[in-house]
Amino acid sequence: MIRRFQLFVIVIVLVSIFIVGAIGVFFMSEYADQANEQFLRSANDLFAREIGRGVSYEDASATCLQIFGNTTDDFRITVVASDGTVLYDSVENAMEMDNHLDRAEISSAIESKSVAVQKRYSRTVGADMLYLAIYHPESETVIRTSIQQTVYQQSIRSMQYVFIAIMAVTVVLLGTFGYFFSKRLSRPLSELKKAAETVSASDYTVRINTTSRDDIGAVSAAFNKMAEKLELEKQTIEANNERLADLQNMRSEFVANVSHELKTPLTSIRGFVDTLRNTEKVDPAVQKRFLEIIDIEAQRLHQLINDILQLSEIERLQPDADKEHFELCDLISETATLLKEKAEERGITIVFEACEPLPVLADRYRIKQILINLIDNAINYNRKDGMIWLSAKREPNSVIALHVRDSGEGIPPEHLQRIFERFYRVDKSHSREVGGTGLGLSIVKHIAALYEGNAVAESQEGVGSLFIVRLKIADDLL
Repeated sequence: MIRRFQLFVIVIVLVSIFIVGAIGVFFMSEYADQANEQFLRSANDLFAREIGRGVSYEDASATCLQIFGNTTDDFRITVVASDGTVLYDSVENAMEMDNHLDRAEISSAIESKSVAVQKRYSRTVGADMLYLAIYHPESETVIRTSIQQTVYQQSIRSMQYVFIAIMAVTVVLLGTFGYFFSKRLSRPLSELKKAAETVSASDYTVRINTTSRDDIGAVSAAFNKMAEKLELEKQTIEANNERLADLQNMRSEFVANVSHELKTPLTSIRGFVDTLRNTEKVDPAVQKRFLEIIDIEAQRLHQLINDILQLSEIERLQPDADKEHFELCDLISETATLLKEKAEERGITIVFEACEPLPVLADRYRIKQILINLIDNAINYNRKDGMIWLSAKREPNSVIALHVRDSGEGIPPEHLQRIFERFYRVDKSHSREVGGTGLGLSIVKHIAALYEGNAVAESQEGVGSLFIVRLKIADDLL
């Protein structure tokens, strides 16, 4: 297309030059005819004035030839009576010449009593002539002046040759200029074509560098915007694909973890049941111990299933599905009291730091789930006779931060980024000993997400851990 455009520009330039040249040649011929007609008219008028002064035809002709013609072959004067009789001719003997009434210019001048111009072949001279005949009523004669066309056509042809030569040079110059100009003009189109081919190959990083403000510049700018949009959409699709892949991996990992977590207590339960069933006499103390283990594993299995259902339910919920107004400090105190007995069994003290009134608008049950999981986790992984500190603080933008700090052994730095993942355990053996399902902190993170918040952990080994959950639930700040 670009080559055709360049060819089109060149053809337009050449055709324009040829048209202008043809018109110039035509008008040059027309101008020459008019100039020669004016030449013949001036000679005719001079001849008529000389005759009017009583000068003979021969002397008047000699004067005209002296002024307007170099030789009698170049210029001719003829006097014809109104009946067509030739009275005088500067080239031939008038007595021997035919009646000229049948000459077009003579008959036309006599009939119109005016001026007549004619181009035709002269049988007398044997050449193409330009005739100008003027009727003079005072003498009732027609004075005809004429000149051979070859005389002035040679000069016209010389001028035409010069003109054609100029046209040829102009064609070369303008053709060259048109080619390079069209090439420069089409360069953005060429770049646009290459860029379009690149985009069609799914590479949306290509851009067109243009500073022009014409239509091509506008098209280039539109193309760049389109490429940017396509690149953004491609990045979005790739991100979504990666997310889907991650979700698929998480799903597969989750299923595998669930299967493993379910298999462990079920295997333990079935093992002890089989032992009790296949043993005829079982020591009552051993039987009691086996039943206690079966009960613990059943509770663990029940808790695991319950946590899985809760996590699944949380992931499907919209924010504030069952929101209500309540005082957060009262809920924290209530939850601490609920877990106080379990903490005291291990000699752990729960301290609820005094807080200002914190009215909130949220799902009371979900916020309580967060507190139970965090406090229970702090009890399970604390030292014997350790401490747990609870607090809640206001933050900007209607956010309230829940702080749960313990005096446990702490979490190694390499585990901090993953402790909110499903089934992730820092110490798997210890987690099973304390009955953890590995889903508590994941439930905390998902509930926080329902309230446009997040959950983070800070820890120092040998000192303890701090869990902070931020929730956008402050009622009096909405």
